[in-house]
Amino acid sequence: MSITPKKKICVSCGALDYYFSKNMCKRCAYINKTPKVSKKEAQTSSSNLIEDLDSVFSQYIRCKYANSDGMVECYTSGKIMRWQDAQCGHFISRKHLATRWLPQNCRPQSEYDNCFLSGNIHVYRVKLEEEQPGIVEYLEEQARSIYKPSVEDLKEMIHEYRYKLNLIKTKFNK
Repeated sequence: MSITPKKKICVSCGALDYYFSKNMCKRCAYINKTPKVSKKEAQTSSSNLIEDLDSVFSQYIRCKYANSDGMVECYTSGKIMRWQDAQCGHFISRKHLATRWLPQNCRPQSEYDNCFLSGNIHVYRVKLEEEQPGIVEYLEEQARSIYKPSVEDLKEMIHEYRYKLNLIKTKFNK
């Protein structure tokens, strides 16, 4: 003898369906479980703004170092790729907000170097120091400072880097 569930009326929507939780169908149980967030709150939460800023900043860095054909060289390995296939590599980890969006800290990298070689930091350090003596020490000092951007700071940086990105994209061949 086996137990077969029976369809019952959902207390929330009145549909005849199997109970999922608290006498409700699966759809209603998920809807009632999800906390209500207003559209305004969703747009201005700092985590969403940080995500948007990361995206715009990454595109800016990759386009900044791309040639007019949209090709970019991996900073640490020299591999040539489209800017869309590159990643924004950080010398100082992104967890340090004081250097997370500093262009001096970021260069385009291949996925292999950035993810699988953890940024290939030894090569990154040497190349940065050759490019601009003293920058490594400066970035390490900045990383030790505490910085918590406000919602307004984040919005301002998003606006700034979107503007810069649009200017840089004009250099690409159509």
